[in-house]
Amino acid sequence: MGADESDIGGDKQIDEAVSRSDLVHERLRESPIKRWILLDGNRYTITGLFSAVVFVTCVSIGFAGYIPVTDPDTATTFVAAIVGGTLPFITIVLAINQLVLSQELGWPGNLADRFDEMTIFRHEVETLTETPVSPAAPADFLQLIVDTVIAQTEQLRVAADQTTDPDGGAVVRDFVEAVTTEGELVSESLEDADFGTFDALSAVLGHFNGAHLYASRQIRTHYADGFSDDALETLDLLIELLGHLAIARQTFKTLYMQHELAHLSKLLLVVGFPTLLGGGIFMMVYSTIIEIVGGTTLLVVSVSVVVTFVFLPFIILLVYTFRIASIASRTADFGPFVPRVDFEEDQISAEKRNE
Repeated sequence: MGADESDIGGDKQIDEAVSRSDLVHERLRESPIKRWILLDGNRYTITGLFSAVVFVTCVSIGFAGYIPVTDPDTATTFVAAIVGGTLPFITIVLAINQLVLSQELGWPGNLADRFDEMTIFRHEVETLTETPVSPAAPADFLQLIVDTVIAQTEQLRVAADQTTDPDGGAVVRDFVEAVTTEGELVSESLEDADFGTFDALSAVLGHFNGAHLYASRQIRTHYADGFSDDALETLDLLIELLGHLAIARQTFKTLYMQHELAHLSKLLLVVGFPTLLGGGIFMMVYSTIIEIVGGTTLLVVSVSVVVTFVFLPFIILLVYTFRIASIASRTADFGPFVPRVDFEEDQISAEKRNE
């Protein structure tokens, strides 16, 4: 058996496979700045940064003489165009609210079924983790499953040393190292995570994708003969836990997305009305402002402030959509499937037949 199959389940092969997909999450080796902008950064802070970019750009163009701020028609026409583009935000807000409400509303029968399914899922997790009552907080619930995954995976380390198949032992050791290293990082991130602040979901973005579940099933299928019954029972339990972890991650992602969309629609309404009002007032009084101020410098700054202000709804939509789209793309993998990753599924089977 060659070196390639010894990496099955290991971090190296999983990383190489995942890096070929633009649908699944990116690994933690990505740029911290990129991840901060797309995911972890405070949305208000990023909105402020984007607004500052717009303001500086307008000021720079104005001082360069490309904006005739002393001509009221030019400035008011530009602001009028932006204000006119803000009106469709009402449609966007209604669409977002409709999306959120479609998941929240239901008749008693449907709501009872949803409640029963969630209760059954919690009981299954409690059985697998040997916990009388599982935590209610999403972060603590995820941490319970992750810690149990780490504990069960560590038990496989002993089985790898005792196996009669040296190749299978090497495969399992690589798998154990990859899963425990990743699990400890996630568990540490979840310790102080609050669901409403995105911390709980962020901790599992980029971790425990379908590749781990696939690798564990490959080990169970091709190396079962070399392991004891206890080791196989541990591996079966680990496969179940990884499946439940995938379900929990998707469930809390759904809850968070509903929270985020509802917050976005409220924020757009709160910001949209003042920008419409402020932009309209500016168009009516700008000619008077030119007469009062007179100086080009103050006019450039005034126009830049107003343009940044009326751009604010677009900036907010952009910033929040960045995060929502990034979450959706980085959790496209679900359960045993890893989209558009070309695993060499028949490699181990073929080499097993050739032995």
